[in-house]
Amino acid sequence: MTRPHAVILDLDDTLFDDTACTHAGLGAVARAHGLKVDPAALFERHAAHIRAIDPLLFSGQLDAHGARVRRFSGLLTELGAADPDGEAATLVYRAAYRQHWRLLPGAPDVLRDLRAAGLRLAVLTNYVREVQGQKLAHFGLDALVDAVLCVEDVPAAKPDARAYHAACAALHVTPARAVMVGDSWEKDVQGALAAGLRAVWVSRTGRPAPDAGVPVVSRLADLPAALGLVPA
Repeated sequence: MTRPHAVILDLDDTLFDDTACTHAGLGAVARAHGLKVDPAALFERHAAHIRAIDPLLFSGQLDAHGARVRRFSGLLTELGAADPDGEAATLVYRAAYRQHWRLLPGAPDVLRDLRAAGLRLAVLTNYVREVQGQKLAHFGLDALVDAVLCVEDVPAAKPDARAYHAACAALHVTPARAVMVGDSWEKDVQGALAAGLRAVWVSRTGRPAPDAGVPVVSRLADLPAALGLVPA
């Protein structure tokens, strides 16, 4: 890859370990309600409720807390919980989720390295600033990037081309000079490529990319080499 002028990074499961936090929160909810359910199945059911409710959150019909209450009310009802109290479950979930906050290894270091190499940096996330801003500020990542674009800040969420173009505009670069980095093949790679950017896929399991032309990293420490900044 030829040297880019800017790098745009996803947040959840690219810099921040959202999957681990979510599993911790869901495990706490399951224990509080005496639910015997496979953790992987619970994770997928929870994700389905998020997908169903996110449009209400993104349109402003619900705030982040209200969206959580609605999804846990629905999830607990679906699982046959004796007391599907979404408010109580939200408090349990958030306490465990927040307790397990952590970055993926190397996140601050790689941002510092990219900045030291003279690249402009942005975070582009498909979630609300109320939540994502807290994560970035807690770990000091907001001070390591030039722009943060949450779902409220763009005309449409990834993989809509307008999301990536908004990030490029915030960094004052053309799409051809920018690289999108993220864990979602659809939202961080395919969408970026279709919008005229290049992309690097973060595949934590080491799974190869569906498109052999897309660089893949399994750890953030390998990102500078994938961007052509240092020898691979």
